[in-house]
Amino acid sequence: PLNPNGTVLITGGTGTLGTITAKHLTTHHNTRHLLLLSRRGPDAPDATELTKELTELGATVTLAACDLTDRADLERHLAALDHPLTAVFHLAGVTDDATIENLTPDQLHTVVATKADTAHHLHHLTRTTDLATFTHYSSLTATLGNPGQANYAAANTY
Repeated sequence: PLNPNGTVLITGGTGTLGTITAKHLTTHHNTRHLLLLSRRGPDAPDATELTKELTELGATVTLAACDLTDRADLERHLAALDHPLTAVFHLAGVTDDATIENLTPDQLHTVVATKADTAHHLHHLTRTTDLATFTHYSSLTATLGNPGQANYAAANTY
């Protein structure tokens, strides 16, 4: 079970899946401390409303912009926690679609870095942490493929 006194990290915390996950954890698992990291943090659309709603549900919300592919930036946010990290939900992901013939190295890097490099950083930064869960959301694209999303499929397969 999740420790209500611990902090739950949600990457991609202001996106659709992050919002749904944060609300679910707060209402069904008594999560009281949330660290929501995303590219835009408090500047993301609906971030203010999300923070208000989660606070009204009883959670303390830390919402921050973070370059998740930058290990030092991610580590800085984890080091600043007031309550120990007890769960990680890695939902962050980006798309930059192109057919494989037209896929550029930059497009591949951007998409893979957000999903795979962040997972790698989180693994190393939390290896000695007693986590209740270390959950990675992955797209079905990793298994079934999707036209024009070879980079996205590869990132989610990792």
